[in-house]
Amino acid sequence: MNNTTLVVSTLVGFATFGMASVASGAVAVFNSQLTWDAYVASNGATVATETFDSFSGYQPSATGTAGGTTWTANASIGQITFQALGTQTVVSTALGGRTLNFTFDPGVQGIGGEMFGTNASFEVVLAALTVTLADGTSYVSDQTSASDFVGFYSNGAAISSISVSTSTEGTYATVGNLYFATVPAPGALVLLATAGYVSGRTRRRA
Repeated sequence: MNNTTLVVSTLVGFATFGMASVASGAVAVFNSQLTWDAYVASNGATVATETFDSFSGYQPSATGTAGGTTWTANASIGQITFQALGTQTVVSTALGGRTLNFTFDPGVQGIGGEMFGTNASFEVVLAALTVTLADGTSYVSDQTSASDFVGFYSNGAAISSISVSTSTEGTYATVGNLYFATVPAPGALVLLATAGYVSGRTRRRA
């Protein structure tokens, strides 16, 4: 499948991009969480957050749930590690691995997170990061801060996985909070609308 990959970095370009993306069925790529949040909301999606606070130490792989999405993380080589970085817990590759992989069940319409590089002392350092979806859509950038954001939103097929890798020697791919955007199924929307209608009629009768 061929995907159009566009990067949205400011709210100024958001309106024009949003219309073009919906029309083309493109995967939208973001380096601003503010813009990603606005785009997700405009598509009627809800967001669940994984903070990794319940994980710690070195593990061969890890699985958790955020909202209705189950995620699994592992490294291309060796283990992954969960460590405190400032006030948050982050997940990183370890023991020689440079690629951090996540799979999602079920797939999500949008995925975002703080993505950056750390060194062997678990310090944030300049790293050339590539973030890639299962369909080949990718984002490449030099990341320099633990607050650097990368996000995607698919107007077509759900996103089933991402991989985060670094090509900078001596650095490890690291991810902070992960944000999962999902769109309620049509049946769920009908139920929500019906519940609101019934609630409104009950209030009027009272």
